[in-house]
Amino acid sequence: MIPVLQSRWRLEGQTLVYYGLRQPPHLFHRRIWLDRRTAALVASLDGKRDISQYIRTPGFQKLLREGIVTDRSLLRTSPSSLEDAAYCVRCAANDYAIPGLELDSHGLCPMCRTEEKYRYAKNVMPVLRTIPRSPDRRYDAAVFYTGGKDSSYLLYQLARVQKLRVLSLTWETPFISDWARESIAYAREALPEVDFLVERAPTPSLNAIYRKAYALQKNVCICPSVAYVLFFQRLCQWDVPYLVLGNEPSQCRNLIYNQMAPAFYYHPLAQSAARLAVNTCRVFTLRRPFAPGQMELYMTVRQLAFGGESSGKKRIYHNELVENTASALAQAPDFLAPFRQAVREAARSARLPALIHIDFDDISEGGVYDWAGVKELLSREIGWVDAPDSGKGLHTSCKIERCKEWSQLFRFRNMETCMLPFSSIELSLASAAGSVSRDRAIEELKRYSGFSSDLPPEWSIMLAELEKDIPKYM
Repeated sequence: MIPVLQSRWRLEGQTLVYYGLRQPPHLFHRRIWLDRRTAALVASLDGKRDISQYIRTPGFQKLLREGIVTDRSLLRTSPSSLEDAAYCVRCAANDYAIPGLELDSHGLCPMCRTEEKYRYAKNVMPVLRTIPRSPDRRYDAAVFYTGGKDSSYLLYQLARVQKLRVLSLTWETPFISDWARESIAYAREALPEVDFLVERAPTPSLNAIYRKAYALQKNVCICPSVAYVLFFQRLCQWDVPYLVLGNEPSQCRNLIYNQMAPAFYYHPLAQSAARLAVNTCRVFTLRRPFAPGQMELYMTVRQLAFGGESSGKKRIYHNELVENTASALAQAPDFLAPFRQAVREAARSARLPALIHIDFDDISEGGVYDWAGVKELLSREIGWVDAPDSGKGLHTSCKIERCKEWSQLFRFRNMETCMLPFSSIELSLASAAGSVSRDRAIEELKRYSGFSSDLPPEWSIMLAELEKDIPKYM
């Protein structure tokens, strides 16, 4: 046997890091600390010497048993395209869009193996099926509205189905698609009971933010962070009781598989316990306690307002995307100043909206958020306009979505980030849950996503917003 480190594993100091998605029971064991002797032994593997030439430690023996160190002949290779990839037999997961994906002996991916276990996981914030009315206030709820499928469905549900007084908040980005603009215009006509508010960030501030985001993650995708900056102060001043989010269910579960949020925190009891701990401290310091959802919104806006100043702090659960976004926002201090002041005031007064999630599976017919059916419903009821690539179901409002997908795949494949490409996880989870068929999800990956070796054509659009003076990332 000629021992080598299995593909997608890399030794970083005394820690072995796996850049991929392992099978249970090792699903979340992607970092293995090694003792100094074992780390030195792993570092010395050259793929030439027989194992008899190494002095093996107990830690090294364990790596051999688990297949992390293996024979050179068993080294896995990565596919060069989606066409050559190995796919899960149940969903769209594959080892090209998710480098390092492990399939079990039955051809199932880790997500399908654990789908039932995490089926309960709706969101890390309070989940409601209906939003209570607030007759003493101007609005019952506010939503971030992009004109895409998901936010349009949420707006329709709140305004038309639940008949709430809704404030629609749209951040005017340079990358909003033409069809999303049309959808917003038609929604204004179809939903006269909704108040639509559109704001845009100052161009110099946005350019500075985008430059930093690009430097950190090689894309400028920071939605909806700027929307919080633009609208948080007004939400507090207008005493809006709820800010309602309604993401595609697979986007919420993606946080679990990306290790951005612990699975236990999806339990309402865990959320209540965390709120109790925070509120106990607030009461002792003579501050008003947070209601359900208020603490979650405060934690969100605090990270965006001040997280860039402390991104070096160690965290148990590392959300690289949020940390990058906070660092990017910090590049526009004048733009951020009123937002920061509003966050400080909310910390003192606890007078801010509750951040609430509505699970689309819960409110959809048959308990499944069916993408095709939702598109037909929205088109019929509020004039929603689909993208020219009508086979696309994820992230339907942005015209540079493929840039994010390409850069996330490129960086993960090159082991520059531990963040699994979002859309690859989300499409896999959605196809496993029945929101889209496996065949349609695979078609979306192949035809409409940025999971390719070539830069997407929209890359030039993104660079144009950076004034074309940042070199291409190749």
